[in-house]
Amino acid sequence: MTRKEFVDYWKSKLLSEGIKIFPDDFLDNFATIEKKIPAQTLILGSELFGSYEVITTSGEIIFQTEDFIEAKYYVYSSQQRKSEIKIPVDKNLIPQIVKKYEQYIDNIITEVTKELKKTFPDTKEINPVSEILKALNLVRY
Repeated sequence: MTRKEFVDYWKSKLLSEGIKIFPDDFLDNFATIEKKIPAQTLILGSELFGSYEVITTSGEIIFQTEDFIEAKYYVYSSQQRKSEIKIPVDKNLIPQIVKKYEQYIDNIITEVTKELKKTFPDTKEINPVSEILKALNLVRY
């Protein structure tokens, strides 16, 4: 198996199992409100004096918060490039939701890495996990 075949296999495998969508698949029937955001991928910007920026890829500031977890919530939510995202009414639930998503991504990373070591035991090649996650529109900070 080549590296490309390995990457293609994992993309197909994860897609066939069904990729969970953030935040929808992690909200556990929590009461939510809709918030408008640009229908584009957002990224974490600068941290300045304890305030975190959420920006567009072109550098436009969309949101600022003192809570790093809340900033990640916006970034993760933007991966679907929808113009509205669901936010729990109770903002104290945001860390729990983000944690569940990150555990989901971490499990994928662990599974792929374990299989990579089995398939290519002697390789010094860079782990293709980030390539697989990017292809599936998944991100982890």
